Amino acid sequence: MLVLGYPPERTIVHYIGVDTERFKADAAIERERIVLFVGRLVEKKGCAYLIEAMRGIDARLVIIGDGPLRTQLEAMAPRAEFLGAQPGDAVKRWMNRARVFCVPTVRAANGDMDGCPIVFFEAQAMGLPVVAFASGGTPEAVADGETGLLAKERDTVGLAERLSRLLNSDEEWGRFSVAARARVERDFDIVKQCEKLEAIYDGLA
Repeated sequence: MLVLGYPPERTIVHYIGVDTERFKADAAIERERIVLFVGRLVEKKGCAYLIEAMRGIDARLVIIGDGPLRTQLEAMAPRAEFLGAQPGDAVKRWMNRARVFCVPTVRAANGDMDGCPIVFFEAQAMGLPVVAFASGGTPEAVADGETGLLAKERDTVGLAERLSRLLNSDEEWGRFSVAARARVERDFDIVKQCEKLEAIYDGLA
């Protein structure tokens, strides 16, 4: 923040929250070997890197979202399931079925990049571990080695290794799933975050 001209002692970081009552996994729904992507099909969302990383991995790749790169991405991954844009309830159902959530965001050629995508919080609230690149605000949303696994930006080999780990290790997946839900409940619950924001306003007033 100091690089941007904002002194740390005068900077308050406040995260948006998610409805942890709405985004809660149904334990009766069995998890499947599905890697789920949810996002706009644009360069910064990194879907092309996920497709490359999935080569040789025995799992379904389900892609929810639309955008200008869809035709190009479909040509890269003829066996992936492109579902287009979906309503929120449908996304939540897929989050309940999937084994791993992956949106490997990158800095685009024009400099555009994601901040802290709320979809990461939603997935983790569903007990769905995340695999992604350590890019932009992702390391703030995903605790590497605790609620998910992060690879270096654009490292598709590292991304593939991390996807395979969570697809194939029930013990590790279970630990990450529980930790993901607990972290969102603790740090990113919408009710708690609104209370914190109100406290910030009260303090400034």
